Amino acid sequence: MRLSRLSALTLLLVSCASGTALAQDTRDLGLPPASGFQNPVLPPPSGSQNPVLPPQSGQRYMPGIAGPFGEGARRPAVPSPTPGVDRGVIGTVNPETIGLGEETVDRLDQIGPALRRCWKPPALQAGDSASASVRFSLRRDGTLFGQPRVTWEMRRSPPGLRERFTDTLMRAVRDCTPMRLSPGLGGSIAGRPITIRFFGRVPTNERSV
Repeated sequence: MRLSRLSALTLLLVSCASGTALAQDTRDLGLPPASGFQNPVLPPPSGSQNPVLPPQSGQRYMPGIAGPFGEGARRPAVPSPTPGVDRGVIGTVNPETIGLGEETVDRLDQIGPALRRCWKPPALQAGDSASASVRFSLRRDGTLFGQPRVTWEMRRSPPGLRERFTDTLMRAVRDCTPMRLSPGLGGSIAGRPITIRFFGRVPTNERSV
């Protein structure tokens, strides 16, 4: 009889212990795994790609444009192969350029020939050379917008010749304006800077062989 009571007590204690363990397991469901277990929400290791990183301060997110934040679009400035020479010249004029008459200027490359009609280059002595760039802007109707200015000139030219040469450029721009522009060209270049380079002689690379 006493053995039966001990067996029953033992079974009761085992049942209680099992219930406590089961209840403990139930309460532990949903809790984060213990230290050392795999955690799929950990950040990627150092050096791996992380597409959700925020952009640097002042940058905009531009997907598909040379990288997620457009870093490939910012190319380093390339130094000019000819330091001191204007960049962005849209046309050149030399004494052999065929001048445009009273025709309507319809293209950018016709602005130089239109100025050649009014340009009277100074006579050059043997061995002398002169070259300069003039920048100006036109209104939609072809009138001069602001004052033209010389932005580059050949320094090895004699000082007197250099001054006479640049004076002829300024006079040519003033004498040839208002320029007869087509409505399309006038609307596209109105107020924008135009740079034309003048040569006192035909450049070597432009002479016919």
